[in-house]
Amino acid sequence: MPTRHQASNGNAELSSNMFLTPAIAASMWNPCLAAALKGNTEVQEGFGAIASEWQDFVGHRLQEDIALMQRLTQCYTPNQVWSAYANFWQKAAEDYGKEFGTMTKLMTGVTSKMVAVAQSATDEASKPSFSWQRAA
Repeated sequence: MPTRHQASNGNAELSSNMFLTPAIAASMWNPCLAAALKGNTEVQEGFGAIASEWQDFVGHRLQEDIALMQRLTQCYTPNQVWSAYANFWQKAAEDYGKEFGTMTKLMTGVTSKMVAVAQSATDEASKPSFSWQRAA
């Protein structure tokens, strides 16, 4: 039965090649990473717009919830309560529908920016970067 020392010595060549692979991969991905960082600000701005829109929407809906409670405190009959809830849920459905459309547009914009960044990174990575590659 081989000892730990013998087993590790037998794979010494394999171990040295394992460290070479990430270096090669990192050098190949370098143009992709550079392009991703360049496009990162555009994508971050897009996500900032999404977060801001969602925060505004949630704030608006919270105000609607508070307004419902205030309306309910002024109701004296079951029909008034029913009407207050019906109006609340109708408005909520409209608001959520509009917000879904708005968020879809914002996410589409961010996604298209991410795709453009990935495409430019891919194009940049596919260009020959060494003089001996350009000659071939």
